[in-house]
Amino acid sequence: MALRLLGWVCRLVLGGLFVFAGYTKLRNPLLFEMAVDTYRLLPSAGVITVARSLPWLEVLLGILLLVGWKISYMSSFTALLLGGFLLTMGIIYHRGIEANCGCFGFGERISPLTLGRDSVLFAMAVFLAGYSWWRQSLAVAKERPGA
Repeated sequence: MALRLLGWVCRLVLGGLFVFAGYTKLRNPLLFEMAVDTYRLLPSAGVITVARSLPWLEVLLGILLLVGWKISYMSSFTALLLGGFLLTMGIIYHRGIEANCGCFGFGERISPLTLGRDSVLFAMAVFLAGYSWWRQSLAVAKERPGA
C-alpha cells in the first residue's frame, strides 16, 4: 500500500513538474533558447532544435504521466531524460561554465541546489519506472496458466 501511494505521488509530482517546466519554456521560447545556448554544447542549429522541441516533449510527457498512460514506458523515458539532464548539468557545473539551468524558465544558475533537486527528481523517476515494471510483471505472472 505504501509503495502504491509513493508511486502515485511520484507520478503526479513528475507529471505536474514536467507540464509546468514545458509551459514556462513555451511562454518565453527565446529565453529558453538562450539558456540552452549557455551550455555551449550544441551548434546553433542544435540549440534551436532543442529549444523548440524540448518544451513540447516535456508538456506531452507530463500529461501522459498525469493520466497514467503506458506508465512503465513513460516513467522509464522520464528517468532517461532526467538522467541526461542531470549528467549534462553536472558536466557543465564541473567545467565551471556559468550556465542557466533552464529547468523552469530563465535565470536559475546551475548550482549544487539545482543538481540536488534534479537528483531527487531522477530518483523519483527511477523508483516509478522500477515500481511500474515490477507491478506489470506481477500482473503478467497472474495471467499465466498454472502460475
